[in-house]
Amino acid sequence: MPEYVKDPENAPKMAIKRGGEIDQYKPIPVGKYVYDDTLTRKLIHGYYASMSYMDAQLGRVVDELKRLGMFENTIIVLWGDHGWHLGDHGYWTKHTNYEQANIIPLVMVAPGIATPGSSTNQLTETVDIYPTLAELTGLGKPVVPQPIDGLSLVPVMKSPEKQIRDHAYHCFNRGGYLGRAIRTDRYRLVEWKHMQNPNVPVEYELYDYQTDPLETKNIASENPAKVKELMKILKRHPEAKTLSRN
Repeated sequence: MPEYVKDPENAPKMAIKRGGEIDQYKPIPVGKYVYDDTLTRKLIHGYYASMSYMDAQLGRVVDELKRLGMFENTIIVLWGDHGWHLGDHGYWTKHTNYEQANIIPLVMVAPGIATPGSSTNQLTETVDIYPTLAELTGLGKPVVPQPIDGLSLVPVMKSPEKQIRDHAYHCFNRGGYLGRAIRTDRYRLVEWKHMQNPNVPVEYELYDYQTDPLETKNIASENPAKVKELMKILKRHPEAKTLSRN
């Protein structure tokens, strides 16, 4: 069951999620987002049932690879494209810049490279999958006209304690604002800029997962030095562009 069902204290208006995808399901009570325990348990049960079903299908694929004698010579990658709120903050499904919407499963099986059952705390982005596969398959570093944002995870697969990133980057737009964000091993910083009017003041969110893992309070206004420090990292990424309408 969700431990904290309120919006983060001091969170800017555009960061708050209400309804959306969850309202398309029945019999969801539209306009109410903190559900009673019975409905909450049913929704969470359904989510885990779908995960269990997917796990079983993956097992069938692995069993077939073994039957065909291909398992020891096959790279397997399992990942999701987004996380999933299950009632935390009173939010359901995805479409936020908060933790539960931005953590995903990422499992790689690379015979002869990774130790079975090993794991790492290395921050990772989905753009890392492509250069990782390119290296694992012997294709080398991709040489293409556009920049490649991803980094090969092969060094981490060989030595899980190795660190190749100091943060992960993500962004999502809400209410006419673009929320660019970084997640370090301890903090998340979100910068909210209006996408049409550059004169609208920028707003920030800062969460410390060491002291506040449930994101109960936005502490950006209380920690300007930390915001400034993390903004140096965020500025490594392309600036948000203002959109014009004709």
